[in-house]
Amino acid sequence: MQDDLYLGLDLGTSGARAVVINSAGAELASAKAAMAEFGANSRDPQIWWQAARRAVQGALAQIDRSRIVALAVDGTSGTMLAVDAAGQPLADGVMYNDACTDASLLAAIARNAPRTSAAHGPTSGLARALVLQPLGAAKLLHQADWIAWNFSGRMVSDANNALKTGYDPVEGAWPGWIAATGLDLALLPETVERETRQVAK
Repeated sequence: MQDDLYLGLDLGTSGARAVVINSAGAELASAKAAMAEFGANSRDPQIWWQAARRAVQGALAQIDRSRIVALAVDGTSGTMLAVDAAGQPLADGVMYNDACTDASLLAAIARNAPRTSAAHGPTSGLARALVLQPLGAAKLLHQADWIAWNFSGRMVSDANNALKTGYDPVEGAWPGWIAATGLDLALLPETVERETRQVAK
């Protein structure tokens, strides 16, 4: 009986890398794609997606893709974008190193976030969510959430990606204090431990 395989996808600032491992953790295939192959604007979510697809396709071409049972996606921490109800981006993403300069938004976070929350500071995911909210989005997603949505069809997140946006990993929920900062909690994605739908290949 053949071993199950697992596909990992990492998006960095300049490109994407996909790796396939087996249940023992041995690497069986890998492929990379540079963002620059698809355009000069590294904030364009469509460029992220094209690089991600190219990397995944390159890795899958080296193995029996029917053996893939799970996909894990990682992106630049705190990078966020606004999408409509169909999952289409409304604007460029706000990157992990784009600092919020709106003092009133930062003050709202400082007043309401617990001292130990990772949502403090001008480069937090929550600060970016507040900046993006006026675009009228159906959802505000982290970079990895949106890439995973393109594969799975579900707008969900996980505790790791959501931490800097204020997610409480102990309670396993978006805490109520986030609403006190002025952010509509309905814009944030559901968080799950794992997504069990089959990955679209």
